[in-house]
Amino acid sequence: MERAASSRARWLVLIGIPFLAFVALLAWSLSSPVGSSPDDDFHLPSIWCGAGERAGLCEAVDDSTDRLIPTAIVNAPCFAFHPDIDASCWDPTTSGLTTVTRANADGLYPPVFYAVMSVFASDDVQRSVIVMRIVNAAFAVALLTGAFIALPRRIRPALIVSVLATSVPLGMFIYASTNPSSWALLSAALLWPTLYASTQTSGRRRVLLAGFSVFAAVIGAGARADAAVFAVFGAALAIFLGVRAWRTQIVPLAAGALICVISVAFYFSARQGGAALSGLDPTTERLSLGQHLSNFLEVPSLWTGALGQANLGWFDTRMPAAVWVLSTAVFVGALFVGIGGARGRRVAAIVVSLAAMWIVPFALLAQSNALVGSTVQPRYILPLLIIALGVASLRIDIECAWDGVRYWLAAACLMIGAAVALHQNIQRYTTGSEGDSVDPGAGAQWWWTGAPSPLLTWAVGSAAFAGVIILLWLAKRQTPADSTAPAATPA
Repeated sequence: MERAASSRARWLVLIGIPFLAFVALLAWSLSSPVGSSPDDDFHLPSIWCGAGERAGLCEAVDDSTDRLIPTAIVNAPCFAFHPDIDASCWDPTTSGLTTVTRANADGLYPPVFYAVMSVFASDDVQRSVIVMRIVNAAFAVALLTGAFIALPRRIRPALIVSVLATSVPLGMFIYASTNPSSWALLSAALLWPTLYASTQTSGRRRVLLAGFSVFAAVIGAGARADAAVFAVFGAALAIFLGVRAWRTQIVPLAAGALICVISVAFYFSARQGGAALSGLDPTTERLSLGQHLSNFLEVPSLWTGALGQANLGWFDTRMPAAVWVLSTAVFVGALFVGIGGARGRRVAAIVVSLAAMWIVPFALLAQSNALVGSTVQPRYILPLLIIALGVASLRIDIECAWDGVRYWLAAACLMIGAAVALHQNIQRYTTGSEGDSVDPGAGAQWWWTGAPSPLLTWAVGSAAFAGVIILLWLAKRQTPADSTAPAATPA
């Protein structure tokens, strides 16, 4: 009987949960049009030019950093900053090339994300973007599933809690987008638990986990310069939590050193990395002492912004209060559940992680001479929330802590929040902010050609997300303790 239950749980993990997670992200990838993710006027041209100059896709303009790209890309964000304008303002059939001045030709961002996504770029902009989003969604699900399987059982809940409790709504929106922040979030979720787990295991499993953490550093640092900083931070936390006897931890230590080398190399290869020293916009007028104090006290609004209080897309898709209240309640609740029983090094790691959530955005705002609400976006800070929640959830009895009413209360909050957020995001582009109906496709002025209807997309996507949470519960209940796993020293 026990073996049958374990077999069912294994199939849930290997097939059922990843499939539903992919369907949920697929619904989010269809929920908004081309050019809808933040700063797509820069990221899409950078993708089309990610493989260098190509006829009809990315052509040079004299000796400058300007580039000629398909006009349909340039015109895509016609609805940006105008919530009353639906996505029908964009014409995907527009032909020809248009000059853009921002396409990462000057190396502002690291090149890896754009180079990989450029493989799917073509003269059919609409189809290309959909393929990129699908690939990105599948990539996220595949990596999270692989890491889950490779991790020892007692560390798996830290990965699951940190990803799920920070996914609504911004996480879901970004994971299935063409924004490089999608890889930054993935890197933050994967790097520290796999490197930490490599200190708690041995043999091939240790090498596999260490390799996983290095790959997580590559995708993060290769997408955003700030993700390189977070990679070093995550690696430091993992080594601090897991390493006791240095001589027996050669593999994790070597992986940690390699992560630092890779991250530093990517960081200094991108001009974006200079923001840590000079700020995002150092030309602005210096802030007063009172403004610095206001920023320090307002930093938590960036946390709640990443959990739904800030608008999605081009900051023009408002989330109902129910979304961010429910998702924030889950995040805070999960944080306190994880902190319970903390001692020793884990207390120090939790304190450092929480301090980073506050100090990093405050310092970046100070360097940029900016106030909270401008320049520094919540998606920049979301990786720090993922890391902090994961470290806090690294308690021995975490599965028992997430049992019964506590689990289902958090599950209900996430299910409701995700359903409302997805509905709101679809309707903002089908009818604009004036739409207000149960069917997000009622009176639709825009939708993808050949795609399932907005109502079906919303219903299936919401059900799939709920299914992930339900199947996780069933897998947890049916899987016996992993008695074959190597013994792990409590952090």
